Order: sequence, then C-alpha cells, then structure tokens
Amino acid sequence: MDGIIKRIEMSENPLSADVFFVQGREYTYIVDVGSNDVSYEAVKAIPKKKIIITHFHADHAENLRRLKPADEDLFVGDYTAKYYGGGTVIKEPMHIEDGVFMDILPLPSSHAKGSLTAIVNKSVILLGDGCYSNNKGYNVSLLHDLIKILKAAEFTTAIKSHESKEYTKEELIGELEEIYSHKESGNPYISLDRL
Repeated sequence: MDGIIKRIEMSENPLSADVFFVQGREYTYIVDVGSNDVSYEAVKAIPKKKIIITHFHADHAENLRRLKPADEDLFVGDYTAKYYGGGTVIKEPMHIEDGVFMDILPLPSSHAKGSLTAIVNKSVILLGDGCYSNNKGYNVSLLHDLIKILKAAEFTTAIKSHESKEYTKEELIGELEEIYSHKESGNPYISLDRL
C-alpha cells in the first residue's frame, strides 16, 4: 500500500469496516469511519480532516453520528446523505490536490446505492464494498458499468474493505469480468449460486 495511506483494520464484533487515513499537506483524508470505538477515537483525534464515506452501511459510516462533521468536511453519495443527514453529495468525479492527489468517484455498485470510491495519487483505489454483491447477487447492468469505470480509472492497486489482500488492476477487473460472464439473458441478476 502507498506509504501515505494508513489503515485501521476492520473488526468482527462489532462489525466495523476498514478505515483509511491519507495524509495531505493541509488535511488528513479519511475513507470510511467505521462503527467501533477504536476507529471513532482515531478519527476524532485528527484536527484537520476531510471524510469520504464509500456507502451508507453502518459498518462504514455509523461513527458519523458521533463525529458530526460539517457538510463541507464530509463527502458522500446521495443515499449516505439521506441516511446520515448531510454532507457534500458527490454526483460527478471530484479531484483534490493537497500534497496528495485524491479522486472521488461515484461507483455503480450492486452492494449499495450511492457508493463512492477514492483513488490516491492515481495509484491506490479504496473501494469500500463497491465490488461486492447484495443478497440477490450482482446486478448485471451495474456490474457492467462498474467494470467500465474501473477500466477507465487510473490506479495500479485496489483495496476492498474487509479484505487484507491487495489486488492489481488486472486482477480486480479480471475477477469482475469472470462474474459478469455468468450473466443469463432475461435475468437482471447474477446469482451467487452460479459463481
């Protein structure tokens, strides 16, 4: 992982997602805030921060309720904004330069509506749960769009939340294309049973 990215690893009990810290010149950029006390205390301790939430699920965002960041310091998708009541909604790609290059992109995801991803220095993409399915499986149309966006994005290393493995761009896209190859005519979902 890029040397400027630090991680608090996920926990099982309570379920809390990985939390990433990217050091900029003026701000620390935090991708997801988790739900456990360890993540809360670590995020709270940083005085100048901007928070990016990949999606609204509690294991990624519940600590927002305790942190209460100002809207201008919080970047979210529309579902996260509705669920947690605020933030700057990202509908188009956004670029930040602060001694570090951060690209925040909306991400079509079968896992959660209104997902975002963050790319650090055109090198590491922090995906949250954006490449996972939901209980029905993968939505064919969303998976197609996800693959298209990832192919066009500039990164060499991909990190999914809840996993210690780091993927190359080729591995990540290859995995998603393999899933997509199981689509069936007339069925909007690729069932996990078929994978």
